[in-house]
Amino acid sequence: MNGEAFAHWLDTGLGSALMSQEQACVATAMTRVFGNRHLEVGVSSARAVTPSLPHGQQPLVVPAANGDTDRGPVVARPEELPFHDDWMDSVVLHHTLDLAEDPHQALREAVRVVRSGGQVIVVGFNPLGLWGLRQLLEPQRGVPWNSRFLLARRVQEWAQVLGCCVAPPRYGFFRPPVGGQHFLNRLAFLEPFYERGLQVPLGGFYCLVAEKRDAAGIPLKPVIPEPKVVAMPVANRNVSPGVRAPRLRVKGPSSGDTGDQS
Repeated sequence: MNGEAFAHWLDTGLGSALMSQEQACVATAMTRVFGNRHLEVGVSSARAVTPSLPHGQQPLVVPAANGDTDRGPVVARPEELPFHDDWMDSVVLHHTLDLAEDPHQALREAVRVVRSGGQVIVVGFNPLGLWGLRQLLEPQRGVPWNSRFLLARRVQEWAQVLGCCVAPPRYGFFRPPVGGQHFLNRLAFLEPFYERGLQVPLGGFYCLVAEKRDAAGIPLKPVIPEPKVVAMPVANRNVSPGVRAPRLRVKGPSSGDTGDQS
């Protein structure tokens, strides 16, 4: 899917309404993130979902050079992030898994660059509910319906395999994906689930937070080499235990000895 076309869709009434709730959800997740290095892998440099933090570094990775912002976008593939291992305190994947050629490798890269104890925040379309139903009925009718809708449960399993502790997903935007901005505003009463934080898997998007945990190595039992025993010769080794060995008598000349002499 063309990331630039998806970025333009975010400017529509439906896209901007969705983006507004995604920004609020990511901002809530970022309140539990510590550190000074935060990375977002998104679709456009002008449509970042991560809030601007007062201190630290906030690089933004986009698939193509489609604009400049103060945050300095980095053009790179999400499957090949140009950062060192264990470098970032948090990584936000904004619909990255929906658009990437290899979503599993994109998630692996995010886990690679985040430090132990850091968090990977994944935002993606939810295949359940009205949004998933429209994507199923109109898979080839332009953005965003021709993108990949992944189950949050599947992303959880991927993150757990990569050594992460995953919190239950949060769902948002329960309004149907139809109509303009005015119609969407009239349907705002359908959002109490999101505002109360209820885990109802029927929203248009999910927000998943995974914390990287280094697997504790199991200490191996040290291999102690067996001592090399050298057999030494022992006198009277055939004598049974408890029996004194006989004393050797040496026969010598004696005055009492008699014999014929010629």
